[in-house]
Amino acid sequence: MLKVALSLSACLMVLSWGEVVACLALISLLFLLSKPAGLETTCFSFELDYFSWALIALTLWVTTASMLSSTKVKNSSKSSALYLLVLVSMCVSLCLTFSVSSSVVFYILFETCLIPILVIILGWGYQPERAQAGLYLLFYTMFGSLPLLIIVLHCSNLMGSSYLFSTGASMTGLLSALCLSLAFLIKFPMYGAHLWLLKAHVEAPVAGSMLLAGVLLKLGGFGLIRMFYFLDYNFLIMKELAASVSLWGGLLMSLNCLRHMDMKVLIASSSVVHMSACVIALFILSDWSVKGCLLMMLAHGVCSSGLFSLANMVYERTNSRSMVVAKGLLNITPTLALCWFLMLTANMAAPPTINLSSEIMLLISLVSWDLITIGPLILLGFFSATYSLYLFSMSQHGVFNKTKSALNNSSLLELLIVFVHWIPLNALILAVMFMF
Repeated sequence: MLKVALSLSACLMVLSWGEVVACLALISLLFLLSKPAGLETTCFSFELDYFSWALIALTLWVTTASMLSSTKVKNSSKSSALYLLVLVSMCVSLCLTFSVSSSVVFYILFETCLIPILVIILGWGYQPERAQAGLYLLFYTMFGSLPLLIIVLHCSNLMGSSYLFSTGASMTGLLSALCLSLAFLIKFPMYGAHLWLLKAHVEAPVAGSMLLAGVLLKLGGFGLIRMFYFLDYNFLIMKELAASVSLWGGLLMSLNCLRHMDMKVLIASSSVVHMSACVIALFILSDWSVKGCLLMMLAHGVCSSGLFSLANMVYERTNSRSMVVAKGLLNITPTLALCWFLMLTANMAAPPTINLSSEIMLLISLVSWDLITIGPLILLGFFSATYSLYLFSMSQHGVFNKTKSALNNSSLLELLIVFVHWIPLNALILAVMFMF
């Protein structure tokens, strides 16, 4: 199945926008109908478990949705073919990263995924500050990835092989744990290493924001799952340190979301809040915590991608990301307001979305690990719902500006984009194979 996906992805380079979107949608549907299995090639091995299989399916789906949302770039930009090439190359590199079983190749592909998003931000960003956002993204990830390279090469030397799932070598000590985890915690991102994410989201075009929040942030969780084989986690100091910083950092970010007036910054900050629980769950490493983390990553990937797409629809109508300027959109575009309501209810984990099941699994696993997490988790859930309601109320209610009275209602393509995001959030609740 992976060979078919890679061969078809190589053919996408020479096709038009409509053919690329149709082919990617077909590949994603075929991939969803298949089952994960190990595949061997002549160069290096590919192995798919449920974790990598689900994230590859998420990559294909979000890439298709991001291409549907980039029609303005397609119609107005002279370099739309290059834009399409960058999106396809990012999709291919992400799929390869989620499927390789060699630690050295995984590291190379893990860092290669940085190049397409950097090109998108620098080439198609909104403001001159995109150069600063690109530098933040580059130096944050390089600073965290260089110690990881040393650990990967050292473990490969000890084992005589770069196979990811081998347990022949084990790194002990707090410094080794920090070097191994830092690159992935920056990509997650954990609170304290998240400043690059806010700047990158503000300056990136819609496809860049959708892929960055929908797929690239999941590289951190996937890398932690793969690299934990190299670490002896019998000591508790690293686990408790990461859990404490993530939990209280997520609570502070949820409070900080209530002061943002920029829609993209608020949605990007909510990503840090949702991923904070995933960081704790991965360091706990229980069965339900890992499965709950996978469900949360899938739910957040689809939901945040849809919210960034909706924010772009508002930006194309008002030429502003401020919720003050966009106030009163319910009076002008009621269909778009309904789309906002559906996506934000999913963002606050309303039933029957997959967000609810993932939060329940994470809550059970975190409370089972330590009862002291009950208080912060209650506040985290409360403020997560609060900033979602705040975003909807500020952007949709109120008296609208008369200069916006001529705005068009939602087009059929925009409704299709929202449909592509909202249906998986409600349909994946039936995927019980992730839960048990």
